[in-house]
Order: sequence, then C-alpha cells, then structure tokens
Amino acid sequence: MKMRFLALLALVLLSVACKKGGNESVDPTDHSSGDGSGQNPNSGNPPPATGKIPAELVGKWSYGTFSPTNFWDYNGKYTGNAYEQALVFEFHANGTYEEYIVNSTTSYNCRTEAYTFFKGTVKVNEANRSFVITPTSGNYRGFYGCAPKSNINRDARKEELKQETMNYQVESGKTALKLSDAENPQGVRLKAVTW
Repeated sequence: MKMRFLALLALVLLSVACKKGGNESVDPTDHSSGDGSGQNPNSGNPPPATGKIPAELVGKWSYGTFSPTNFWDYNGKYTGNAYEQALVFEFHANGTYEEYIVNSTTSYNCRTEAYTFFKGTVKVNEANRSFVITPTSGNYRGFYGCAPKSNINRDARKEELKQETMNYQVESGKTALKLSDAENPQGVRLKAVTW
C-alpha cells in the first residue's frame, strides 16, 4: 500500500510541478556558452561567486535511501530497486555549487523516475555556520515507464530558482555534513563521497 501511495504521490507532484518542454538537458560538466565567450547569460552557467567557500565544506556530500528490495518484471528482467531517493550537494572552492535530487519507484511493473539538477552560487557565513544558495539554472526530468507521453525534460523556470538558507555542521574528519533549515530544524546528515 505504501509503495502505491508513493508512486501515486510522485506522479501527481511531477504532473503538477512540471510541464512538457524542450529536449535540452543540463550537462553539469559543460560550461560553454556556444558563442565562444563562455559567458552567455542565458546559458545557465553561474556567474563567478563573490565569496570563497571554507575548505571544510568543499566537496561532494550525499544523502541517500535505497530500497533493499529489487524489482523483476513478469518476463524475468531486472528493472531496478523498488524505491530510491538521494540528495547530493557539491560545493566548489570558488563559491559555486551543484545540487542533484533523484527519486524513483517501481510499482505494478511501472517505473517512475524524477531527476532534478540545480547549479548556482553559495555565500557562506562562517560566524553563524550558515550559507545561502542561489540557483542560477536547473533542469527537471521525469520518466514514466507506463505513461511515456508524460515524460518531461525541461529547464527550471525563473520562479522555480529560489534562494535558500541552510545551517551546517561538518563532522570531525570531514566525514559528514549536517544540513538544517527552518522547515527541517532536525536536519539531514549527508556523507562525504567521491564519484
């Protein structure tokens, strides 16, 4: 029952939040503007940040929940975990960041996946252990195995690029990062990762 509810919730949220758009996707490794200048304001590349990020925050941080249950279709083909959810932040020393959000579920032989990507600038206040992220571009993708006409792949609209303030605490040895905000004061623990 819980899996059906999660699958239905994911479908409803994606249907409401996203509309069909262009077929362009965000490549977080592509920093070109297409005009040779490297600074196209419509390219989605973040402008240079005005501040530096403390060394303790620089790196990749990941929170993830992966289902121990695997799903096999009726023809005996493996189709993935029954449920996955992950959040990854990558902070760069030059004051920029990238954020990845992945959600997927398999229910009744139907796979639903949602992928969100944002990049932008981050300004850190070391005194009160907080930072403000300002996304400058983003992309939403949705895949519906049983309803492919509903698949989406579109850039984030201007009103979806919302500034966010978070509190942070880096664990000893830079093994994990705890993030919290007004909506989630208990926070979430992200592990240091490399990939």
